[in-house]
Amino acid sequence: MTRSTFHPLVPVQALFASSPVLLGAPLRRPLAPLALALAAAAGLIGCGGGGDDGTAVGTSAAAVSSSDEASGTPEQQTTRTVLAAVTTSPLAAEGGSFSFGGVQTVRYGLDNRWVVKTLYNGGQCTNAFFGNDPAYGYAKRCELVPVGAENLLANEWQGFSTNGAQSVRFGTEGRWVTKTVNGSGECTYAFFGSDPAAGLAKRCELVPGSTDATFLANEYQSFSVSGTQTVRYGADTRWLSRAVTGSGQCSNAFFGGDPAYGVTKRCELVAGSTPAPTPAPTPSPVAATPQVCTPPIGLASTAGAAVVGNGSPASCTEDALRNAVANNAAVTFNCGAAPATIRLTRTLDIPTNRNSVIDGGGLVTLDGGNSVRLLRLWQSNYRTNNLGLTLQRITLANGKAPGTGYVAPNPGNPQCAYGFAGGAGAAIEVRDARLHVIDVVFRDNAAASPGPDVGGGGIYALGSLDVTVVGSRFVGNSGSNSGAIGLLQSNGRIVNSVFDGNSATGTGQNYASGAVASCPGVGHAGQGGAGGNAGAIGIDGSDDTDQVVCGSRFINNRANELAGALGRTANFSARRTTLDRSLFEGNQARQGGALFILNSQPLDITASTFANNSARTYGAAQLDRSRLNIVNSTFAGNTATTGLGGALGLNGNTGDSVVRNVTFAFNRSTGGAGYFSGAVAGNFDGGVHNTLFVHNTTLDPWNPMQCFFTPGNGSGNQQWPRNRSTGGAADTPCVNGIHFTDPLLLTALQDNGGPTPTLAPAANSPARGAGSNCPATDQRGRARNTGSCTAGAVE
Repeated sequence: MTRSTFHPLVPVQALFASSPVLLGAPLRRPLAPLALALAAAAGLIGCGGGGDDGTAVGTSAAAVSSSDEASGTPEQQTTRTVLAAVTTSPLAAEGGSFSFGGVQTVRYGLDNRWVVKTLYNGGQCTNAFFGNDPAYGYAKRCELVPVGAENLLANEWQGFSTNGAQSVRFGTEGRWVTKTVNGSGECTYAFFGSDPAAGLAKRCELVPGSTDATFLANEYQSFSVSGTQTVRYGADTRWLSRAVTGSGQCSNAFFGGDPAYGVTKRCELVAGSTPAPTPAPTPSPVAATPQVCTPPIGLASTAGAAVVGNGSPASCTEDALRNAVANNAAVTFNCGAAPATIRLTRTLDIPTNRNSVIDGGGLVTLDGGNSVRLLRLWQSNYRTNNLGLTLQRITLANGKAPGTGYVAPNPGNPQCAYGFAGGAGAAIEVRDARLHVIDVVFRDNAAASPGPDVGGGGIYALGSLDVTVVGSRFVGNSGSNSGAIGLLQSNGRIVNSVFDGNSATGTGQNYASGAVASCPGVGHAGQGGAGGNAGAIGIDGSDDTDQVVCGSRFINNRANELAGALGRTANFSARRTTLDRSLFEGNQARQGGALFILNSQPLDITASTFANNSARTYGAAQLDRSRLNIVNSTFAGNTATTGLGGALGLNGNTGDSVVRNVTFAFNRSTGGAGYFSGAVAGNFDGGVHNTLFVHNTTLDPWNPMQCFFTPGNGSGNQQWPRNRSTGGAADTPCVNGIHFTDPLLLTALQDNGGPTPTLAPAANSPARGAGSNCPATDQRGRARNTGSCTAGAVE
């Protein structure tokens, strides 16, 4: 087979080739983030290996409802004792007023007594405005709270206190341990029982939502309570509540509405209630995901299927399932009317020389007990086979792919790769076979970690012609790389599916450079790093062709290195990647909070939203050496915490790239001096048309606030504000000839119709009619006048 190779990114000098001298006053701090931003490009799930034989912090526009815009009244307010030293910026003394651009978090009080609010554009520093007097009898003040400090309790080695029993987490950068603290505690590994991020400075934070409710279930799961109690359903500050007796379902249907459209929700017991001592042990039925895109495949026929079970849970055994799969092309289940679980004690091998169907009917779970891989389709050929498995209406849970071929760290060269060579595909491992997955839940499956190549907590496919996933959910899966799905030299189609809370747990990326040329590697020589790329989906190689993601949601996934949600590297020939009508929200990584994509031509991003993602560098996405076609999409509330590019990092893309009718709003780079480009870092290579740049901010007074040093070219664009929010100097235009005017966006990212949340312009917005040569529809799918349209993603 053809192996992948890993190309270093364009060096720092190339990024600044067109602007060797920084504009404005000299930087007070060196461009520290560039060394990280332009590190060696990682192979996201490795090269030719992996088989056995070989929490976003910050507040964005999404947190403020549209009805709050005029008064600045926040949706969130918190009072608590904070003992940690928080570096804040003064805004006003008590009785005064203050203003700023976009959405910010402000605290009112003094010493360790504060009320915290999320505000839009400013407010008044008064008891009445904040709704409380946190320090009666004392002169108070208002301060701007930096992103990431809204829930800060203490820095490492400090003490802290809580208001009653609350959930507190200890760690940093997606690596946390959590415990319930009642009254006071110490921000130390001794107090929390382990060190989640050895060698890094850590902190303690109040877990959002922990102050007034107790977790019961994630969305689509069932729950039980003692007697009749009040349960709320939603996320962040958006909830529906109802009285529940005995048990219920954590779903829109059960609660009668969707309080947080596009966001993965949960159910919590409201304060004053007591949860049932033991949750229901049976899994909830498979829940269908919203059908945004037309599925490329449908449910397979099970006519003439062998039936596992005779109507009782006890009759559905592992042996009965093995016998049915070995001797029949189609298998169904009759385990009774209630959900049933079959515990697998060893991997179930699926034939690769015929087509098979396994249909759980929405009631069956195959459980690996955190000790075995669940399913395997494996043959030694490479991209030859169109036969395989259709898996439908079933849950795969607690699979584990045991690691093999461990290589210890090299004390003589710490950059050398280390970790496991094998241990991929905890729920399903595939080589050269067709895999169709329809209405399947993958929950808490774990591939081996660490390791530079190994990954795919839910699915790992090597050298396969067709991996298609429709209407499925991946929740809480993990691997060194590619927490949910790893595709190496395999074609993937991901449609109408949800990826929630998956993680890439390795570290150090996966790369080749002169510094590791003599390293023995893991599986092959010349490797550095031990993974940590692609929190949900990792795609590597270039023998595959098109990769398509449509109508899918990526929520709260994490990667220790690159690509919190999805990573794609095509190593030799450029390949097409399509992201259509999808939502990427709350994902985190060290670099590229949601995406890292390299060498994709074209890279089509259409009618998609990137919101509240965060990374040290490039808060939403890093897009390199690709031909961009970004149309009718929204980037809102993304954050680069200690680097450039609150939303995007662009590097070496083709000159015929296009950005058209895109909204960049309320993105931030928050590291201070030397950290800039709140919306886009790097040059626009190609045209930028009908695009809005609104309240993308930094804390750096000397360098471009919203974009980069060299403006792009295009027409129909608008930018606001004119001056930098820090220092007040005139900001660099994002595009030559851009019109500096406030497009008057309604501040809440919300359901304005269509498959993804958007930011809509006000009725009197100057963006209306400002665009030309427009797409036929807007992000919501509503018709546009192609000759004259509203700038931005929403008509």
